Amino acid sequence: MKVLDSEESFWGKSFKNKYIKNILLIIIIVSMLFGNVVWANEVNKECKPKDLKNVSYPEVGLTTSLLLISPNLGYWFGPIGIRLSGMYLNENNNEVHFNLGYKLSDNGKTQQSINLLSGVIVGSDPGADYNYTYLGVAYGLNFSIKKYRGFFIEIGIAKVLHDHLGNLKDDPFVPCGTFGYIYRFTP
Repeated sequence: MKVLDSEESFWGKSFKNKYIKNILLIIIIVSMLFGNVVWANEVNKECKPKDLKNVSYPEVGLTTSLLLISPNLGYWFGPIGIRLSGMYLNENNNEVHFNLGYKLSDNGKTQQSINLLSGVIVGSDPGADYNYTYLGVAYGLNFSIKKYRGFFIEIGIAKVLHDHLGNLKDDPFVPCGTFGYIYRFTP
């Protein structure tokens, strides 16, 4: 077994000069630190949700307004979007909804929007029959639970434009809203 002398060290015989050893140590340390900073920035880019407020994409889903379960089709043209939903079961049980929305915020996990609503509702519940058209405003939230995204809730208030049965004449404003699942095909 060979014993290293004072000039032959960990670096070998070719690095006898102290200055060269120090420069190499500094280069190694700086490259390790710089490499860690670059790696940390890449990790943060992946963890930080991408801003999608000005991005266009389609969406599709199923929601309910407690009368019927309705399919939804929508498209966001940057910050402005449209959504059409509805279901025709029979002449006494149908509804159509049209939304014109504006994104307040949007990323891969959540989307918040303010929406103008218009629609027709024909149906009944145990307390009354309904047949009216409306125009309203609502807040929409599309959010994630754990790693599953697409859960949707929309809550607002609407003005009854025309009540075909006359049972809402004392209620010029009615609550409106839907909840369900809308998948956003974000890039």
